[in-house]
Amino acid sequence: MKIYIASSWKNQKAVIALAEYLERYGFEVDAFCRVSDKRYAFHWSELVDEEADLANYDAIEMLADPRTQRAYTEDKKWIDWSDCVIMLMPCGRSSHLEGGYAKGQGKLLYIYGDFPKGEFDVMYGLSDGLFRREDIDALVFALFEAMSTITTDC
Repeated sequence: MKIYIASSWKNQKAVIALAEYLERYGFEVDAFCRVSDKRYAFHWSELVDEEADLANYDAIEMLADPRTQRAYTEDKKWIDWSDCVIMLMPCGRSSHLEGGYAKGQGKLLYIYGDFPKGEFDVMYGLSDGLFRREDIDALVFALFEAMSTITTDC
């Protein structure tokens, strides 16, 4: 099974740790922030010197930049490549759009990570499963179950 991890750059270490954990079980994983992958890894520092400077631009201005267009094309390519998206929480709007796009394309969507009290979204019901960070073994089990279903349906 091919897995795309959707998350935030603020979770870079957790993204890489999750990717390596899943790869030990034989899954193919795209981690957007891992420079060893065969992909373009976009970071805001390509556009501005200080993260605070991002506040000077809106989405339309940012998406007009060829570097952000390249990042969008690259991420979409890897989502299209995948069978499954794991949204690693906490994450932002972009990851949520990636998860929604993947689900709309008929891919599996799992949401994994931290679920703070008082923060929820009813649309998480679209996912194929929600797993707390301490339930990683249950996530892996669900991936294997889904993989066997995909294999027998073919």
